[in-house]
Order: sequence, then C-alpha cells, then structure tokens
Amino acid sequence: MHSEAHEAGSGEGGGKEIDRRRQVRLIAIAVVVILLGWFAVANTRRVQIDFWVFHRQAPLILVILISGLLGALIALLIMRRKPKPEE
Repeated sequence: MHSEAHEAGSGEGGGKEIDRRRQVRLIAIAVVVILLGWFAVANTRRVQIDFWVFHRQAPLILVILISGLLGALIALLIMRRKPKPEE
C-alpha cells in the first residue's frame, strides 16, 4: 500500500495525477449518493406534490430520488460542454 502511494506521488506524474483526480471524484460521488440514499430512506412518508395543473401524492423517498437524479443529469450535461479553445 505504501509503495503505491509513493509511486503515485513520484515520477512523471501526468497520468497518475489524472488517475488520482478520478479516484477522488468517484469517492466524492459515492459519498453524495450514499448520503442522498440515507436521507431518502429516512423520509418515507407520503407528501403532496403541487404542479400548476394537477396535484399528486407520492412517497417522499421517490421525490428525493427523482430530484437527485435530475440534478445529477443537469450536472452531467453542464460538465459535458466543450470548453472554449484557448487563444
């Protein structure tokens, strides 16, 4: 384990730094998903959802999960935007 950590910190560093960033990002995403899931499970009662035209009741867990998935989709779409070329 120590040799891997030492190896990641030394050498050319270009590819390993990208791998480290990817690992940190994946860990952060996993933590957010776990917290969102835990929060949703803790809130299982039914709630009233009011839209402009109609009203529905749904379990709060469903509302939270759909909101989280829509937020993740929006974030993914924003991150996929191609950066402007540098001049």
